[in-house]
Amino acid sequence: MHKKQTFWRGVAYAFLLATLVAMLSACGATAPPPAEPSANDAPAADEAADTASADTESADTESAESSSDDAMASDTSAQESPMLAEMVAAGELPPLDERLPVNPVVVEVIEELGTYGGTWDMAVTGQADANGATSYSHEPWVIYDDTCSEWKPNLAEAVEISDDGKTFTFTIREGHKWSDGEPFTTEDIMFWYEGIAMNPEVSPSPPNILMAGGEPAVIEAIDDYTFSVTFAEPNGLFLPDLAFVFGDNIQTYPAHYLKQFHADYADADALAALVEEGGFEDWVQLISAKLDANVATNPDMPTLRAWKLTDIGPPWIFERNPYYYKVDTAGRQLPYIDQWRLQAVEDGQMVTLKAIAGELSYQARSVSFTDLPLYMQNQDQGDYRVIKAPTEHPLGLTIFPNQNYAGDDEFMKGLLEDIRFRKALNLAIDRDELNELIYLGENGDVADAFPLLADEPELFAHLTYDPDAAKALLDEIGLETDSNGMRLNPDGDPIVLSLDVFSGQSYMDGSQLVASYWEEIGLQTSLEEISYDLWWPRIDSFEYPMTAYVKDSIGGLARYVYLRSYAPVSSSSYWGPAWGTWYQSGGTEGTEPPADSPARKAQELFDEAKVTVDSARQLEILAEIERLDLENVWEVLTVGTGSNIKIVKNNFRNVPDVNYCVLYDSDAWAEQYFIAQ
Repeated sequence: MHKKQTFWRGVAYAFLLATLVAMLSACGATAPPPAEPSANDAPAADEAADTASADTESADTESAESSSDDAMASDTSAQESPMLAEMVAAGELPPLDERLPVNPVVVEVIEELGTYGGTWDMAVTGQADANGATSYSHEPWVIYDDTCSEWKPNLAEAVEISDDGKTFTFTIREGHKWSDGEPFTTEDIMFWYEGIAMNPEVSPSPPNILMAGGEPAVIEAIDDYTFSVTFAEPNGLFLPDLAFVFGDNIQTYPAHYLKQFHADYADADALAALVEEGGFEDWVQLISAKLDANVATNPDMPTLRAWKLTDIGPPWIFERNPYYYKVDTAGRQLPYIDQWRLQAVEDGQMVTLKAIAGELSYQARSVSFTDLPLYMQNQDQGDYRVIKAPTEHPLGLTIFPNQNYAGDDEFMKGLLEDIRFRKALNLAIDRDELNELIYLGENGDVADAFPLLADEPELFAHLTYDPDAAKALLDEIGLETDSNGMRLNPDGDPIVLSLDVFSGQSYMDGSQLVASYWEEIGLQTSLEEISYDLWWPRIDSFEYPMTAYVKDSIGGLARYVYLRSYAPVSSSSYWGPAWGTWYQSGGTEGTEPPADSPARKAQELFDEAKVTVDSARQLEILAEIERLDLENVWEVLTVGTGSNIKIVKNNFRNVPDVNYCVLYDSDAWAEQYFIAQ
């Protein structure tokens, strides 16, 4: 059976490659050489993207800065971009020392000090993808190192933590300015806190980032550059939450821009006119729309990021922020690149075509690992390099048997709750073969994602390939077989496992292969691909027996910010959604786990971690949670983490060959990228 599957996967890949070749030929590009069949799709690479070329082919799309004098563009002694120097000379901008904060962030470059100028081109598939791409310019208050064990200030100049772990005092850099030159001060923080976060008209409940001990934190402005956040109880996970790229945040909203849309600050008549002009029912709808506007949708919103939106796409154009607060080690203002341009394409396949044709100078969004042979074969033609950056997140295909199954099949409910059954499902899987066929042999072992438990190999025993042991467990449960070796339910009918699979070719291919392994131990599987819009209603119903997606695996202390795969603390804890809903809702919804159950113990450990400010103890608690996860075989795990694929033009420099903790599908280095002249 596996040989047949391999054959058909080879046919599918050959067909895809032939299609790409034909499309390339139609575009006038040289066809790539034949490729060895790739097994099949791997999960789409996590987001990360840059692209640029100072000598873009189309003259009408060249940025103004690309036409600057070559000598000026390559002069690394200049302290700012030539385009900004020209604006200063023309009286359109204040000099650099008036635009930088007193104590700017000094960035250690990866390769070398860069040269100014050029356009970073990148491909996106539409507005939603453009919104996601802006995570590359995210500016968190603090960031973690690549081990996820140490944090350092980023947007904040300093953060002080009280001895009791309840109060966090932040210092804003003196002289830090928004992209329009207005000061960034505690007035902006207090506008968010008083006018947005704690205003019941705008926010029905305070954001999670402010909650601890059942009460919202109190934020106070100490002076123009210092503010404190005080919680009702110690908050040991506050800083990891702030560092997480997609987590809640102490928002940085430009008060001077947004006050015109808020009833507590704006002139009533002027605000009424804005409400009517925008077609809103009231001012709450108006300001909510402004707050919901992504940095890729509102060019009027001042920003603290390296680039600011100037044109809504396609293409989406971002110009350098002349007041950006970071410099390189020579004191030269960043970013190096003048313009960031997001080109629109129809789909991921067109991204691939543009990448191998050399039209994108750094692309990782919509770059699939399954096309690695194609990318490798076209490096010389496209004048790019392929970076395989090891990633800590996520693990490969994961099956989640639902411990809270709410369907009407009591027999299936009993099987899902039986640890012997879950162990059998794991023991039946040939992980080496699955890695080769689904992930091109590039993913690591599951155990690598549990470094805190490296000295406890017995916890991973159920992840070995032993179909005979799997059959013995099913026999022990009492599952009889028919003449074909298929396991029977109490009615004498073959057992059919229902598996909901998150939409995506890689998930379906991997699940089909897993189903073939389970068939060899006598279990049939019925797969259903679930689209994104139907996914959450299905999860929230608790009525799925099993679902297939991936297991989160962010490392170190950052694992706490996305703990759902290890403890039932969220409605999206797929193996225990009712328990997770109960925890997340504070007991108002879902189902409480039994008091003495491992699931409840995991929740209690998470509670302890939240009020623990000692990092060493937090890691000990995390190890206990992970141990419960493995001991109770809450998931069917296949392979560990793999790598992101980055297609990078050879003249696009300072791109790292690793991924960054917490910012796994963002980027901590974008401001230092440059285009070699």
